[in-house]
Amino acid sequence: MFTPVVRFALLLLCVIVAIIASVFNIKLLLVLATLLSLSLLWGYYMLGTVFLPLNRMRRGKLEEAGHIIAMTKNPKRLIKSRRAYYYYIQAYLAREKDDFSSAKNLFNLALDEGLCVEHDKAVALLALADIEVINGNREQARSYLQRMKGLKVQPQLMPEIQKMQQLLA
Repeated sequence: MFTPVVRFALLLLCVIVAIIASVFNIKLLLVLATLLSLSLLWGYYMLGTVFLPLNRMRRGKLEEAGHIIAMTKNPKRLIKSRRAYYYYIQAYLAREKDDFSSAKNLFNLALDEGLCVEHDKAVALLALADIEVINGNREQARSYLQRMKGLKVQPQLMPEIQKMQQLLA
């Protein structure tokens, strides 16, 4: 949930506290500062900044989301669920920029990596169906809509799903 700048500032603070604890022989504080430092480093490499831009994206702040997600330099290091959301955010941003080819590839990567929330899976599948309609591939769009059946979605997505179903009927 931290940006890399905040994470490294906290890491620096932990190192300073650990040095002070070492100098004054305060072992409990030294252990706690070391554990917190290791936790911050693990979070940087394995968790990245994924959920921070996801929250921004859901609030409609796409430019901020794009700026923050760009701070994740190596998504292959992320744990699988975070990597899925990394691709999901990148796909959503690419779609907003009308880069449908990249968006399609990234949404498929996100689905393959395993989005955790069914609503997010439905959004990805609906976006893929929309891209296929734009590309003139109605049969593939129908297959994406078919994959959405049984997924739990939030009520605000239902009108868009119904609109796509009517378009493909």
